[in-house]
Amino acid sequence: MASIRLKLTTQSPLLMSAGPPSHNLIETLDFIPGNTIRGLLAQRYIDQKKQTGDVFHRLFLSGQIRFGFAFINDSQAIPLSAYSCKYTGGFENDEGHGIADMLQGGSGTSCQNCEKPLDRFEGFWNPSKEKEEKVKKRLITRTAIDPVLGCAGSGQLYSQRVIEEGQTFFTNIEAPDDLASELICLISNPFVACIGTGRSRGQGWIEVKHDVSEDLSKNDAAKERFQRFQSKVLAVTLLSDAIFHDEYLRDCTAPDVSHLEPLGIDANDWEPLPSKAFAASRMVFGFDGIPLQLPRVPRLAVSAGSVFLFEAKGGREPVIPDGNGMGWIGDNNGEGFGHAVLWHTFHIKREKEAVL
Repeated sequence: MASIRLKLTTQSPLLMSAGPPSHNLIETLDFIPGNTIRGLLAQRYIDQKKQTGDVFHRLFLSGQIRFGFAFINDSQAIPLSAYSCKYTGGFENDEGHGIADMLQGGSGTSCQNCEKPLDRFEGFWNPSKEKEEKVKKRLITRTAIDPVLGCAGSGQLYSQRVIEEGQTFFTNIEAPDDLASELICLISNPFVACIGTGRSRGQGWIEVKHDVSEDLSKNDAAKERFQRFQSKVLAVTLLSDAIFHDEYLRDCTAPDVSHLEPLGIDANDWEPLPSKAFAASRMVFGFDGIPLQLPRVPRLAVSAGSVFLFEAKGGREPVIPDGNGMGWIGDNNGEGFGHAVLWHTFHIKREKEAVL
């Protein structure tokens, strides 16, 4: 598999709706989903080739290519096991009081610097710089237009929280070697596309560019990280939202050990359910394209940054998979859901910082 990096820069306010427009305030996602990136590249292909065929189907419909989520400034979601000072929270490189990871037994409730209470610390971080990354947003208020009178509709005022222009998002696309050349040809020259909601009002314009810089988010070997963990447990951290279902096809709020087999985990070595979890969830909405053009059935997604801890079965020495421990689990991997890593270095670096 080849990895292709894209750089997306917002040129106008961007609204990626976090839910259906059922009330006066429409919130935006803090990232660009993989299915949106797949859609803009599919439109680029049609604009260039003026046709669809076998190559188009393999690129965008077969599921062979995984279009990852695009995060601000090549960042990752901060694991939900992270806590920081309630009053001076943040990484030490941001002049905060540091981060405590509660995954491996951190049980204190006070900051080690000022003894003030701890609180959950959420958002995005740059692993190479050990700094927080923030998505700049603002509120736009609009009024609906009366279709008959052509003026502002009475009582139809609504607001949108949008991502501001001038911000850069990065994503990785994983493609088979024989299809990677087709994708690279498609994005060889920078181009402008329009995505999201409010496009008729000038929102959603982005510049798309092939980024050839080195991906700094790669991890070392999974076996090395396992040896450095405080206890011999299996830690799974979601790098993107993930969708799981059980044997009855019901959406789940946590994976079981069988979901981890694509990462090289032997289900016989570990307990079937996580012993500890720091997790959140959201509903995923969307529309099918042509020819259906109907709303998709809403799915329950486990949020990026969720962490799950599995205990080894008694008396067994678990087999640790080769490679870097990164891969894809759950459903809808082609749309960027289910990117995960085993024994994330975030937890290893902070296991001694946990407040006791």
